[in-house]
Amino acid sequence: MNASIFNEVLGPIMIGPSSSHTAGPARIGKMGWQLLGEPVKKIVIRFDPAGSFAACYNSQGSDFGFVGGLLGIDPSDDRMRSALEIATQQGVQVSFLKEPLKEVVHPNQAEITLTGEHGRVVEFTAISTGGGMFEVVSYQGFSVSLKGDSYDLLLIGGAGLHGEVQACVQALQTCELTEGSSKSGKQVLVQLKLDREPLPELIRRLQALPTLGELVELGPVLPVVKRRDAQVPFCTAEEAAAYAGEHHLRPWELACIYEEAISGKSREEVFALMDHILEIMRDSAVRGVAGGYPQRGFLPPQTCKVAQNMKQPGAKVFDMGLLTKASLWAAATMEYDICMGRCVAAPTGGSCGVLPAAIISIGEDLGLSKEKVREGMLVAGLVGVFIDHGATFAAEICGCQAENGSASAMAAAGLVQLLDGSADEAFAAGSLALENILGLICDPVAGVGNIPCVSRNSMATVNAVLSANLVLSGFDPYIPLDQAISAMASVGRLMAEEHRCTGRGGLCTTTAGQCAEQYWQQCCAKT
Repeated sequence: MNASIFNEVLGPIMIGPSSSHTAGPARIGKMGWQLLGEPVKKIVIRFDPAGSFAACYNSQGSDFGFVGGLLGIDPSDDRMRSALEIATQQGVQVSFLKEPLKEVVHPNQAEITLTGEHGRVVEFTAISTGGGMFEVVSYQGFSVSLKGDSYDLLLIGGAGLHGEVQACVQALQTCELTEGSSKSGKQVLVQLKLDREPLPELIRRLQALPTLGELVELGPVLPVVKRRDAQVPFCTAEEAAAYAGEHHLRPWELACIYEEAISGKSREEVFALMDHILEIMRDSAVRGVAGGYPQRGFLPPQTCKVAQNMKQPGAKVFDMGLLTKASLWAAATMEYDICMGRCVAAPTGGSCGVLPAAIISIGEDLGLSKEKVREGMLVAGLVGVFIDHGATFAAEICGCQAENGSASAMAAAGLVQLLDGSADEAFAAGSLALENILGLICDPVAGVGNIPCVSRNSMATVNAVLSANLVLSGFDPYIPLDQAISAMASVGRLMAEEHRCTGRGGLCTTTAGQCAEQYWQQCCAKT
């Protein structure tokens, strides 16, 4: 299904440090909390030794993310930071095991077994697909697809269940109906996906089906419930540019039209969602620059010190104009995220500083209104939709080009909107920004992000401004945005596993990187 700006691209609003390794697990946990349906008393989570989770589940917050979600805590809740302690206080047994999984389909894969206080046992497999998105791919041995963007009903029963459910549903409520793989040939699972809460009458009739053994009701985990019958006017940059030309639309209007179609929300509701995103982004940047929050990782937050040193008389720094504050905002937001601050994955936790810096900081320094800044962020979100459709935001699949590269492309397009550029110019700037960062690997030293993720956010911000300026001044990047996105996906497929957030390549393998890893593991052992 097509992406939503507020599901796949901008968000989640989360407690850091990582969207794929903290917020994704938290959302997986929240779905598991619903699947169990009673307070959890025992949690066993298994990671494949060769996967990304096994390499950095404790350094990037997957441990407290999973557990927090399984306790019913939202990714943005302050209690997420203390989820492991809360579990201990509630007498919940928690185990993380590194052992070969039966079938590995993604580097961020977990097999989870839950035992409830009344003895119910649930087993499911889930993957964190990048940017805080996830999918539960199996439940109690049956194939399922739970992504948190719909209302879902899972029904397990005898061989005739599918026909019974189909007859029941047709008369009451529109939905998508699929059948999971059979279990020993005796039982089947039927999954219903709905874009609104199931009618009480539907639930009553389903519960009365003669072959039904179990019915599980699941609510959405993501902010936008996608319309099952959504007809979006475009899915790619090429289609959007043509649509803009035909209907004489500005880039930000394209974003609104798309999101209204996929979500069924009014323009005012789209604006409200974006305004909330902007509020959290700005707050995280301001808090990051101010400093004073606890250190996490092998280095203390440095941006506050850098900002103060830049203001000293005779400071040895080059005048970068608007970029001075923007580059500080980018680094500070990333540091605040690493230290478990509340931020917005945009499109990921590892690139969360780029859009606040490029769109909000520069927009404010230009004296633009909140409405104009909102327009810029909407365009950034739309370019993120195209990237999601054509590639991925997951560094575990495509390296840092998918995180800071994507964020830089989104920011470049949004900056063009701030200066009232056209859709063609916005998409060209996005393409140029992506061209400039193509091939960037993901190698967070010690799995934390102090190095090189903080400074890469600043670099991606500068690249976005450079790309927007060049395009608005007549530079032709030649490669269309959709093709640049496709190239990024292709490069990711060719990228060595060691360079995709495994801690086994790039800066992680240097002598200094190994020392940082040893130090951080000692810190984790103490806590």
